[in-house]
Amino acid sequence: MRKLHKLWGSKINTLLVLSLIALVAFRKGPSTEKNRILPNDKVVQIGIVVPDIEEGIDKWVEMLGLEVRPTVSIAAGHEDNPTQYRGKPSKAKAKLAFINTENIVIELIEPMGDEESYWKAFLDEHGPSVHHIGVNVKDLSEKYVPLFEEAGYPLVQHGGWDGGEYGYMDSQKGLGVIIELLEHYSR
Repeated sequence: MRKLHKLWGSKINTLLVLSLIALVAFRKGPSTEKNRILPNDKVVQIGIVVPDIEEGIDKWVEMLGLEVRPTVSIAAGHEDNPTQYRGKPSKAKAKLAFINTENIVIELIEPMGDEESYWKAFLDEHGPSVHHIGVNVKDLSEKYVPLFEEAGYPLVQHGGWDGGEYGYMDSQKGLGVIIELLEHYSR
């Protein structure tokens, strides 16, 4: 554990704890449909931006003792749901690796190139650290983006893939972490 602490430092541990605590901030007492923004309190993903995805994978493979190394894919937007950053089209790309654990997915994200994106801006400002926690929703654009915006958390990046779409809500100042809304069309 000391070896991994040296590799990642205490920043990641602190941010992971703060991220999970931040989700509780969505609830104001007993949860009802009237006073909650999210449909439930199930976090499905923790996203971490890294400068080198292969090095990040190595560290997580060692940490978790994985026998199968996660593959790397490229997020490059989708023709039906192109990437937008701060309301403007973006050709941003990122390398992604998904590590499935028993209870949550750890997503590693390495921004690619110089195109503006929330991944790149976050890495430039914060260094390698927890970028977001992800939650599944239905009706992302029609229902949940407006709910978040009413609560003071605007949409900063949005895009999609063949089977769904995502939206990063700028909840960093209020909650200490970005909330990623995930909608999987096939579910």
